[in-house]
Amino acid sequence: MTAGSTQARIKRWTGGAASALAFVFMAGVLSAAPERVREQDEAGVWRDVAGAYLDDAATSRWGEAPAALEFASFTVESDEVFGARITARALDDLRSFDTTHLDAARAAARERRCLSEAIFYEARSENFAGQAAVAEVVLNRVSHRAYPDTVCGVVYQGSERVTGCQFTFTCDGSLVRTPYGRTWDRSQLVAEHALMGFSQPVTRRATHYHTTAVDPIWNDSLVRTRRIGAHIFYRFPNRSERQLLISDREA
Repeated sequence: MTAGSTQARIKRWTGGAASALAFVFMAGVLSAAPERVREQDEAGVWRDVAGAYLDDAATSRWGEAPAALEFASFTVESDEVFGARITARALDDLRSFDTTHLDAARAAARERRCLSEAIFYEARSENFAGQAAVAEVVLNRVSHRAYPDTVCGVVYQGSERVTGCQFTFTCDGSLVRTPYGRTWDRSQLVAEHALMGFSQPVTRRATHYHTTAVDPIWNDSLVRTRRIGAHIFYRFPNRSERQLLISDREA
């Protein structure tokens, strides 16, 4: 497939947003080819599509290619001085494009969705600090050897059982209600904030929490760290703390 034929196809679909549909269509067609050939062909097609998209945009209603379209992706990282640093990857650099980049993007989107759901269902009535604290617990678990090493793995751990789910909303029927509205938008923003590392740690390494309305039996084996909003947070004890907790229960 040449850049010219790709450009013609995009123009028939009215340029602009049609490029996204072209990506999906071509990825589907290529999936039938043998894996190695498919990956090579797909990378080449994507390069052609990207170039054709810019060429098409130059004659579109914008008059010239918008600056934002001159980049294939952006990476946002925290920065001690400026707060955030944005690194843009130019379309010219698509010669190094690899289909694994798509897999990484899909995985990142899933992680963001899972964290957003945890924030929405567990803390949508909380202020920013309370929601960020819930997100922090999820990420603390991801980093802890006792839990899965992905956000979705942590959030949905045990959800296949009626009892045993780690986050109640994953097994009590709450997911029947599709998240929507301003609270959902805010939950997604808080999730992005947490995943980019912009939140200062506030839970003191907590891996557990519960609302102030309950007093679960499992909190006796953990160290309480603090209360934020309607939640009380806990972490695993170290060896000396574990002995003290055992002594307190036996007393």
